[in-house]
This record gives sequence, C-alpha cells and structure tokens, in this order.
Amino acid sequence: MTTPSRQQLRPSPPERYEEQAFHSLEQAEEELDRGDARQAAEKIWVAAANALKAVAQQRGWNHRYHNHLRAIVAYLAVEWNRPELDVAFDSVEFLHTNYYEHQLLVDEVQRRLAIARNFCAEICQMRLAEPPGQQHLTPALLAAQERRWQTLTRPLPPHSAFGPQFSEAEARDLPPVKPPHV
Repeated sequence: MTTPSRQQLRPSPPERYEEQAFHSLEQAEEELDRGDARQAAEKIWVAAANALKAVAQQRGWNHRYHNHLRAIVAYLAVEWNRPELDVAFDSVEFLHTNYYEHQLLVDEVQRRLAIARNFCAEICQMRLAEPPGQQHLTPALLAAQERRWQTLTRPLPPHSAFGPQFSEAEARDLPPVKPPHV
C-alpha cells in the first residue's frame, strides 16, 4: 500500500482550478470583512495560483512549484505582450509572504484584492482565447520564452505530486468547490 505522502495526486481539470480561484477571492473578501488581513492575503495568493494552474493544466504545463507559477505568468506576459501581468503577480505573490510575516494591514490587502481580481479574470480569459501571434517577439524574448517553456514542460521527478488526469466522469464526481449550503 502506498503511503499518502507517496501517493500520486491527480491535478484538477482547468475549469475546477478556475472555480477555486474565484471562490478563494470570495473567501478573501469575507476575511477582510472580519478584519483578518493575514487569512485574506493567503486566500488572494491561492486565487492567483489557481488561475495560473488553470492555464497550465490546459496547456499541459508543470504547475507544482513556485518557480512554475512564476514561469507561467512570465510566459503569458510575453506571449500576450502584457508586461503588467508580472507586476500584478509580484503584488499578489507578496501576499503569500504576508501570511507568514504579517506586514500588511487590512486596507493594503484590500487594494491587492482588486489587483488579484483583475489578474485572475485576465488569466482565465487568456486560458480560453487563442494565443496571439508572435510578431512582437525579439530574438532575446524568443530565447527567454524557450527557457520558460522548457521549465514548464520538463518531466517532473517521480516523487512529484502529479499523476494521471481525472476523466470527465471522475471530474464531475469531485466535491463542489463551494459547498451547496453556503
């Protein structure tokens, strides 16, 4: 029998990551209403991470580690010629640090919630849209994209947390992200 730590976890379907992202944003707002900046900050970070995982899962990219999330957002920022995505990600990623360091007050987290909402909405729209042409890419940008692509598609070690994907029937049987009684 495989111990839980060695058990292969299966990544969620892209739509489920997207649903989790927006549910986490709702939870962050509730935490802010209660005055809990620390918990709200972490929920916002989780939302941004799940939005990126939705794109990665759909494209068959790695999304297990922090460096994968950073590579995803950098790749999308260049692909779509949207450098402000990196800045938005930096703002939201700092919230993950805030969970441990507790440096931001409620109003500061509230401002980043607005940034995260826009970020998640944009990333999710990119997931559904056809990627734009590559005419804007310089040779240096093409080389950088190649390195990111290698990071995102490199086979993960056997001890990573990803196994086979859910079938459509299995995905439908997953418990709801948002409990029906809420």
